[in-house]
Amino acid sequence: MTVSGTKSVAKSLVSATRAALTLLLLTTLIAGLSGCSREPTELSIFAARYGDTHMEALQDIFKQQSAVRITPVSLTSDVGEFEALTEGLVELALVENSTPFQSGMRAILPMHESVLHLLVRDGVDISHAEQPLMNKIIYVGEHSLAGQAFIKLVAKRQRLQETDYKLITNLDGQEPDVVVHFGPISPAQPSWFRPGYKLFSLRQDNEGRAMSSQAISYMMPQMHSKVIPARTYDLPGNEVAIYTVAVDAILATNKAVPEGVIYELTRTLLEQKPRFATIAPEVFAGIRGDFNPLELNFPLHSGARRYLARDEPSMLERYAESINLVVYLVFLVLTGMVALTRWHAHRKKDRIDKFYTRIFAIRMRAMQEPPEPLLAELQQLELEAFESLIKEKLAADDSFRIFIELLTRAMDEVRKQPAETAKVGPVS
Repeated sequence: MTVSGTKSVAKSLVSATRAALTLLLLTTLIAGLSGCSREPTELSIFAARYGDTHMEALQDIFKQQSAVRITPVSLTSDVGEFEALTEGLVELALVENSTPFQSGMRAILPMHESVLHLLVRDGVDISHAEQPLMNKIIYVGEHSLAGQAFIKLVAKRQRLQETDYKLITNLDGQEPDVVVHFGPISPAQPSWFRPGYKLFSLRQDNEGRAMSSQAISYMMPQMHSKVIPARTYDLPGNEVAIYTVAVDAILATNKAVPEGVIYELTRTLLEQKPRFATIAPEVFAGIRGDFNPLELNFPLHSGARRYLARDEPSMLERYAESINLVVYLVFLVLTGMVALTRWHAHRKKDRIDKFYTRIFAIRMRAMQEPPEPLLAELQQLELEAFESLIKEKLAADDSFRIFIELLTRAMDEVRKQPAETAKVGPVS
């Protein structure tokens, strides 16, 4: 390898190292800037599940602790939360995790456990072992998709047709035989309870076809068995434990909502959870960040995913040892290349010095020896030097130029030597 080639490789390695370090610094800077606070951003939320007092308190927390502002939206009673979200009427809504996948919908966080509360009107007989829902009017509160799916599944297992029972989501003055409510356990404020009804248990002995909570949890994997302990509610039917099912209520949004906004919303919900839980424990006590995203029916929003992964090692941290090793090896190679360059240069300098020595020795002999043999030696020396140059044993630098000048001068001196000797003449 020539000196110029070695220097070129060294320069390339230096340039590559600088480029890599610059890229890493830019990546870190961009990541830092992306996490910076933004101007306040408003997000509309379906307000049916929250009272006015709760909503005002929630808005105050977001004003104090977040760059996100929550704006409640009240819609007509015939619009459910999931419908409002899919139609773009709101940007945030609580939906049950049993809700079928919908393109464009994204999950943020599990908020609480939504528990099935089954009410049966006094005097209504549902003791039929095979078809307890036959000819019943069933009201599913708040347009709950989980409630509707539950009733349809139970009716299917009872071999009922859609004409064998009546499923409604608006009362319109009707008096239902069965009320289905999915929501958090809230003994202090059971707003869903209707006088003249009592809580019904999905009995574990499977008395009543397909009405066992354990069977339901197998048929609908997103639901799981749940027991409401006796006397949790001061309501008829809860004198004993209530066997039922539950499903996670997920705070959902649309994938079009910017990543930075959902990142900030997720941060606020998790960091301020104690304050939220003080306001509405039944809604916010179940907020957690250690859930498994694969168990959700909707993909996790990229903003929520980025916040939840904030404590995971960054790219720089994950590959810090590898990067250190690469940088160390690069500088080690550069150091070796520089040392090799100097060693090559020194060897070539040593070789040219030998040519200098041989020229001076020939010049000293010119006073006593005939010129022809000396000129032949100088020509041979010139030939050896150029062969060494072609084989890259010598460098075409200033040292070689000095050698050529010295060789030319020595040849001139040898050629002139006979004439000078003749002028002096014989010694008498």
